[in-house]
Amino acid sequence: MKKILALVVAALLVLSMTAAFAAGDGSITINNAVAGHTYTAYKIFAGTWDANTSKLSDIVWGDGISTTGQAALETAYNVTGAANVAAAIPNTDAGAQAFANNIGEGANLGTGKAGSFGTGENATTYTISGLEDGYYMIVDTYTPADGEEDVYYARYMIQKVGNATVNNKADKPEVDKKIVVGSAKVNESTANIGDTVTYEITSAVPDMTGYKEYYMDFSDTLSKGLTYDANSLTVSIGGTTLAAEDYTLTVGDYSATDGTSIRVHLKDLVSRKYAKDAAIVITYTATVNDNAVIGNTGNPNTVKLIYSNNPRNSGDGTPDNNDDGVTGETPDHIVKTFVTELQLVKVDKNNNETKLAGAVFNVVGTEINKVLITGEHFVEADGGAYWKLKDGTYTTKAPNEQIEDKYAEDGKKYNKVAYATESVQETKDVAFQVVTGSDGIIKLTGLKEGTYTFREIQAPDGYNLLTSDITVTITSNIDRTDKTAAFAWSATGANETETGSGKFTFTVENGQGNTLPSTGGVGTTLLYIGGSILVLAAVILLVTKRRMKVED
Repeated sequence: MKKILALVVAALLVLSMTAAFAAGDGSITINNAVAGHTYTAYKIFAGTWDANTSKLSDIVWGDGISTTGQAALETAYNVTGAANVAAAIPNTDAGAQAFANNIGEGANLGTGKAGSFGTGENATTYTISGLEDGYYMIVDTYTPADGEEDVYYARYMIQKVGNATVNNKADKPEVDKKIVVGSAKVNESTANIGDTVTYEITSAVPDMTGYKEYYMDFSDTLSKGLTYDANSLTVSIGGTTLAAEDYTLTVGDYSATDGTSIRVHLKDLVSRKYAKDAAIVITYTATVNDNAVIGNTGNPNTVKLIYSNNPRNSGDGTPDNNDDGVTGETPDHIVKTFVTELQLVKVDKNNNETKLAGAVFNVVGTEINKVLITGEHFVEADGGAYWKLKDGTYTTKAPNEQIEDKYAEDGKKYNKVAYATESVQETKDVAFQVVTGSDGIIKLTGLKEGTYTFREIQAPDGYNLLTSDITVTITSNIDRTDKTAAFAWSATGANETETGSGKFTFTVENGQGNTLPSTGGVGTTLLYIGGSILVLAAVILLVTKRRMKVED
């Protein structure tokens, strides 16, 4: 395609008439010229300009067209000679465009004259000077650099020479993409595994003047952490939802390695007569899946637009029948969804190197949808080693008549097993239970911003139960005003360690031995009162015994 792009130039502009001028003093100024492009004027007809009649007389072939090109025009208009060809051209914009297309490029052209860009305020104008009387076709020529895709060409410009000005009618479409969060449309979001993310792709119908056909392809790529929701995609132009026959949708197979490709191909826009600048809107949803990248890297969703960029493309408006193979591509536009994780590490209060297994927690998250849990839990099993108690804890002690009323389900037994990579589906504000493994770790992977509460309901063997909940609040700088700053997570909670990649670890200590109520509490007050009574009773007893001895 690059080689073709380098060889093929395109573009048509409007027909325009100007006043007479002295030979060699004429110029053509092109407004809205594209930086880096070269515009070359080819004199198709030479002659004398008559100011009284506003016509070119004494018409002969100019040096801007070869004998091959002359023959092509004579065949196209079924006449011979330059004057007869000129007379056969309809004096309309469409007639001028058809005339330029009949000339084409390559071997049909002869000697041309290029110009230069203006400076300062006129940096977007391009002027070709020193032109003689004649009828000129101006060609936009450009050779893309290696790897350059974002290329588009102007139409041919047909101009009877003079001090003339023409407007470049080259139009390059743009594409944008946003994540829809409530009423906001943003470039970044945070999500839980299992959350649905809504995407909106926008563009507009370009100026298609001079094109026989025009197509637009929206090439979209979801990373492996995002699963496209089938049948969720809609396309509208100018506020009207397109029918199935107006576009094609191709969805690549989901791959945990490569992600998903989506391609929306808008069929020939010219024949459907869409209005210039009419809004193009594509929406669809995807679900954050178990392959989501955790931390500050994020899960990208990328779109680029592939579009017709050559007015002389003779294809039928579809990528598979694009005869010249001339298309442009916009740069990728990327949006990201971020997911995080947190883990609790159970340790001995006096020796943090000692990890504690068997701590049972109830977890409630205000924003949990689905989490991946690393840790252990109890699973019902015949011949299991544990019984469940009514308070939600587990014991290896078999029930008997004296304590059987403490057991939740008579006869049911459980084993303690690791979650490993198993997924647990949860909903907002619904608690689930997890047990620390042999490494003392509970890890919840696949979280977004929110508050997460851990309540210990069973301490490790030989350790004291925590007397208060552990609350962790995760936030991010997703709403930062300085978008050049990198995305970052933050979390609040005791003894937090951040890895630098957007993952959080909290150390939770458990102590051993008997616990007494806190100083100043009712418990110690009762102890003090009880102790005082015992001391007083002992004194009374001692005094009484002494009196009894004295009396004896």
